[in-house]
Amino acid sequence: MAEAIFRNLASQHFDCSAEKLWDHNVDVLSAGLAAGDSQPASANAVKVLKERGIDLSQHLSQQLDETMLEASDIVLTMTGDHKYMIDRARPDLSGKVRLLCRDNRNVIDPIGGSLEDYAQCADMISECLHDVLNDFLKKDAQT
Repeated sequence: MAEAIFRNLASQHFDCSAEKLWDHNVDVLSAGLAAGDSQPASANAVKVLKERGIDLSQHLSQQLDETMLEASDIVLTMTGDHKYMIDRARPDLSGKVRLLCRDNRNVIDPIGGSLEDYAQCADMISECLHDVLNDFLKKDAQT
């Protein structure tokens, strides 16, 4: 959900389609530490985001790999445990790995949960991604 939500937020900010974010030097992808490759998003995630005008129907999961880590300017993790695992595996990249939520809250995967669980998770992700986008825009304005 986070990738799709961020694309939506950034597209709204730049007043462009998600496909045109590259024109603004923005690229975003989602990958998991234990994700199976090419698994579709859950029906509840698709439904919750569809209600918010975001299409997640074509999303397929992928596992995080070294190339993704090295190519990324910032790596956002949903939980402190995820951050810890990446920091342990790649301490040289720890400067660009941070929790999604500034206040160190963990975003708990609602897998197997109710539609309400997914909606609450999407709300939390959206709130935290607003902060991420604002940080990105401030940093960009300073350079």
